[in-house]
Amino acid sequence: MPSLVLARLAAAFAASIPFSFARAQEPEPASTPPPAASLGLGDEIPWRTDGQEYVEGGKVKNVKVDRMALVDEACAAAKQKGTLVLWYIHRIQEKTLHGNQMYRSPVLDVYARQVLFGDADTAELATHAFVPLRCVMDQKLSDRFGLKPLAFVEPAVVFLDGDGKVVHFVERIRTFHGPWFADLCVRVLEQAKVTLAGTSVDELRRAGRWREALAMALKKDDKAAADWLQVARLQRLLHQYAEALASVGKALDTGKGAAVTADAMAERGLLLTLQGKLLDAQPALEQAWRSKSERAAEAGYRHACNTLQLGDEAAAMRRFQLVAQKHPGTRFGKRALANTTLGPDDRPLGAAFTGFESMAVLPEAAWQGLPKDTRWQGEHRSVAAMAAAGVEFLLAQQRDSGGFTDARYAYWPSSEITPNVWVAITAIAATALFEHRSAVPALQDRVDRALARAESYLLDPKHLNRGANEDCYSDAYRLMYFARRANRGDDAARQQAIARMNEIVQAAAERQKASGFFAHEYENAFATGAVVQELLSAKAAGASVPTQVTDKAAQALLSARMQTGTYVYGGSVAERGDATLKDSAGRMPVCEGVLFQLGRSDLDKVRFALQNFWDHMQRLETVRRNDFHSDGELAGFFFFHSVFHASEVVRLLPAEEQAPHWQRFRTLLQEIPELDGSWLDSHELGRSYGTAMALLTLANCAQ
Repeated sequence: MPSLVLARLAAAFAASIPFSFARAQEPEPASTPPPAASLGLGDEIPWRTDGQEYVEGGKVKNVKVDRMALVDEACAAAKQKGTLVLWYIHRIQEKTLHGNQMYRSPVLDVYARQVLFGDADTAELATHAFVPLRCVMDQKLSDRFGLKPLAFVEPAVVFLDGDGKVVHFVERIRTFHGPWFADLCVRVLEQAKVTLAGTSVDELRRAGRWREALAMALKKDDKAAADWLQVARLQRLLHQYAEALASVGKALDTGKGAAVTADAMAERGLLLTLQGKLLDAQPALEQAWRSKSERAAEAGYRHACNTLQLGDEAAAMRRFQLVAQKHPGTRFGKRALANTTLGPDDRPLGAAFTGFESMAVLPEAAWQGLPKDTRWQGEHRSVAAMAAAGVEFLLAQQRDSGGFTDARYAYWPSSEITPNVWVAITAIAATALFEHRSAVPALQDRVDRALARAESYLLDPKHLNRGANEDCYSDAYRLMYFARRANRGDDAARQQAIARMNEIVQAAAERQKASGFFAHEYENAFATGAVVQELLSAKAAGASVPTQVTDKAAQALLSARMQTGTYVYGGSVAERGDATLKDSAGRMPVCEGVLFQLGRSDLDKVRFALQNFWDHMQRLETVRRNDFHSDGELAGFFFFHSVFHASEVVRLLPAEEQAPHWQRFRTLLQEIPELDGSWLDSHELGRSYGTAMALLTLANCAQ
């Protein structure tokens, strides 16, 4: 349920984000204008384009165009210019998959246009140092360049030379960090030995020759304020933040007047933001915002982003609205408008409120080499380092209401299940913070305050929509949270947690179907396994769980289990039919583990389920960042559901058998974070969900 503040500020801020782990049929084609196109995001770049736009809820009229010829023309232009094509692929047409790898590509298209191509430095490079092309990758282009679905997922950028050869590509873009992407573009130019002509500082910068531009700028004698700000910009682009701040200071010492001061404050605020010093950045950005500088809109926008990260959602929304109103049609006015314009899921179209607009301090390795996606670069971090970063990320994601409400998993046009989704994710995030409360000692007070706010959110009945989909998960994960609190609190706290669990258990029992299954959207084994796993945790913590509930659930799970040890996707074997070991890999551990706890299975079956899970982990991980059923019954929104609940099952094994599993979980979580240190699977479920599930899995490893 949206916060009351945002509901007032953004008119119908009542998002539609289901937490279900299966998808409805792809919607019928829609005729409404594409949001990204109508907002004009990234339009400062002179794109060559096929004109194809997609809209949430369906595809706008299919544009008939010879895309092969369009690509060839762009390559010819690049050859004549002596540079590369920057080919932005917002959609891939899959003809060979059983399902679509991306269901909601327009969501990510908005993020890319807003954050990557709406970045001033990226836009400058795309305009002057490349031949920019925005074009769907159809089957013919996929075959020509050998970039195939599942191995290559949108949004993506492919760099082509003048002969049509792939120089580099970056796909599965899920961390939208403007400075990082601009830097990557320069690295690609350098790797390809593209050296465009330039005789001035501005020309060299536009050509991506940043080091040479800085050297030329520093050589100038008797620098004026504008010269020092030019130097500061180049030092910022080269990550020389301390030097850049010093150059800003020299600009202030050298120049006079409101314009110089405002531009310097805007640059100072950006530099401090890039260093993670958000509180220090705010006064400078505020001063620039209240000026008549050309950078006022930028300063206001960045101030709003920092305000959001610092925990004031309402103030951030107000500032975004003001930037959009006072600076319409400008780069940052349009970016702000994206954050205040609601999509068909009743959520803002822009990336800020979902946590996908990143200005995080990135590891040094992120600025090196030529990565092909946005997963973590560089050395593996320790469990302690990952936990500390995850806690800090979650704290920044909590909203004014106390909830973690960044998910956008939606069935349009209804938003009726949103309350249950956000309660479930808030419970997961709160449990993760509770488990890692000591990860960053300096943050313990903030964690405690965050837990108190989250608990209030979880206990407020207004945040639930009983009887709607995802109801079972809102109960399951609240039980998880209160069970862990009961296990580690004093007697008074334990009794209070037990009382709350008893109320939730009663509500959950009322949601159980006559068949014994629980249903998120339809009756199935994986939701039933997850609910019963947490019912049993609650029981172990002192809650009263009726035996008939668990007995009925056990019978339901047995009815879904095949002789091969697999579990069918929905309902019973008699209703569903078949399930392969691959398709069942994610749900087998939780289902078998629950049956073992209920005395209806044995350790050998649990071992087999876990081994099958690991045997197919590569298949599960391949579709992790997809938002649809891309590999049979595998899809991104199953990933962390499968990983976390499997980690719970490992604890059922004899102690001497657990260590190899914990090592595999640790290695997995070390390999798959995003550049900014967060975790996610399907972008719809969001970064709070993925990061919290990863933290809970890490906590299991530590135990």
